[in-house]
Amino acid sequence: MDIRLPLPAALRHRVQGEEKLWAHAVSLLLSPPVVWALWVYATSYLRGVNHAFVFASLFALTICVAPMLFVAYKVRNGKISDMHMRESNERYIPYSIAIVGGILTGLVYLRYDAGPVLLLVVLVSIVELTIMLAATFYMKVSLHAMALSSVIAATTLLFGFAQGLLFLPLLLLVVLARLVLRRHTTLQIMAGVLIGVLTPLLVVTAAGLML
Repeated sequence: MDIRLPLPAALRHRVQGEEKLWAHAVSLLLSPPVVWALWVYATSYLRGVNHAFVFASLFALTICVAPMLFVAYKVRNGKISDMHMRESNERYIPYSIAIVGGILTGLVYLRYDAGPVLLLVVLVSIVELTIMLAATFYMKVSLHAMALSSVIAATTLLFGFAQGLLFLPLLLLVVLARLVLRRHTTLQIMAGVLIGVLTPLLVVTAAGLML
């Protein structure tokens, strides 16, 4: 029996004739929009943010969902190769949509006093996406590695070093999956990890956020 039949059509198409289903599944389930959205919801509640669901949902919709809806539309029309945007020039508009969404979300957070935790999250997202957008003109950087690395760094800042390390196995799993699928070179993954780790630290220092 073909175990791939119950999978969504897009994923089934990607793995047809391949033996790397686990790596495709990891890349899909731990994609940057999924990781960021789930982390923001969890962190908002754990840090006791007022109106946590509303503020977290705004982040998820503008920075995570909106760009992916655009990508899905373009994939459906054959304008983008797949949801992971293999070609660098496919990433310009989705990144730009996420950056604009992040700026608007940040303004809402400031207007309604969402607090330093969510301001950290949205500022980190804007900075990282801007760096990634600029980087696409010169080289391809792993957004998967960057997203999980930024979660590790931000979790460490908010909850402590031990809690941040809980996400390390997920980062290693994602790195292995991206290498197995040959979506990135080691250098591209290292660049993503470096951006992800440093950005939260630099944002906290530059903005003077009291977490």
